[in-house]
Amino acid sequence: MTRVILLSVLTGLLYYGYYKWVIQDELKVHDQKVWSGALCLVPFVLGIAAPLLLAVFDPDVPGWFGRFAFLGVLWIYIVQFRLYREINRLYEAQGWQAPLVSWWIIVPGLNLVVGLRQIHFLSEYWARLSDTPVSDPIAEKLPFLSANA
Repeated sequence: MTRVILLSVLTGLLYYGYYKWVIQDELKVHDQKVWSGALCLVPFVLGIAAPLLLAVFDPDVPGWFGRFAFLGVLWIYIVQFRLYREINRLYEAQGWQAPLVSWWIIVPGLNLVVGLRQIHFLSEYWARLSDTPVSDPIAEKLPFLSANA
């Protein structure tokens, strides 16, 4: 059971990393001011991995040094906040209502909701630009994901 949970978490993190990298690179192609996937993920991974690995495997590093891993977590929150603001900016540039409340990221639980809304509204943005009708069965069943703020 523990192995399944561990592998599920690892798989989820790998998927998240791939998704984050691709989304950031896609937006960077669209607007050069947006951070690339590498700039978003490399500091996150190194910020978490380096302090934890040093604290565990280097006998000269004090155990409390692993707490610096929170800097990696802080970094990904900064990246996500910037992404939400960028999506709102894209909508506003088209004359549409900004869909995301970026400050929800601070509230535990609501940050997951904002992340799911971000996925929905970014895909909706590209679909609206190309006049492609798209249905989102998850957002249809959970209207709080697709309702404008």
